[in-house]
Amino acid sequence: MTWLLKLYPPRWRRRYGAELADLVAGQPFSIGLALDLIGGAIDAWRHPQLVPSTSSPGETPMIPRIMQLACGGYGPEITRTDKVRNLAISVGGTVVLSLLWLALVWLAKRHEFSGQTYLLSAAPMMYVIPYLIGLRYTSLKGRSALSQAMVIGGTSAVVLAILMAAGWISTKI
Repeated sequence: MTWLLKLYPPRWRRRYGAELADLVAGQPFSIGLALDLIGGAIDAWRHPQLVPSTSSPGETPMIPRIMQLACGGYGPEITRTDKVRNLAISVGGTVVLSLLWLALVWLAKRHEFSGQTYLLSAAPMMYVIPYLIGLRYTSLKGRSALSQAMVIGGTSAVVLAILMAAGWISTKI
């Protein structure tokens, strides 16, 4: 997971990189930790003024607090209500998007739409998008709206690009 530290600004890495690397090195891989580190990198780029130019000897470790890292004991408190919201968005969103996707597939077949392969390739997005949006109440809770939007939108775009590439490859086989 320490490879994600390369996403942080150079000045930030010089000041806090070793401390964060030590904190992360003892943690098992998890999606939550990866999202914490990515969200933290976005915030570090957005708020460079939070990095002091010098450090004081014997300074208390502050990385977990600044970065709101759950693995350091400073992550946001995720309540039962947050978990229910996450579940409702994940399940409800999947049902709604799946019904919409099924309607589009039906229309595409009925009108002999030439891009049916791409439409079929996008099927996993019916789960991925609601899942990512639901993370606002769990793994991304406490992060800035921009950080949340970048993680959710960026991940959605990458997954969709991979699925579309798979659809394109399937048309060439």
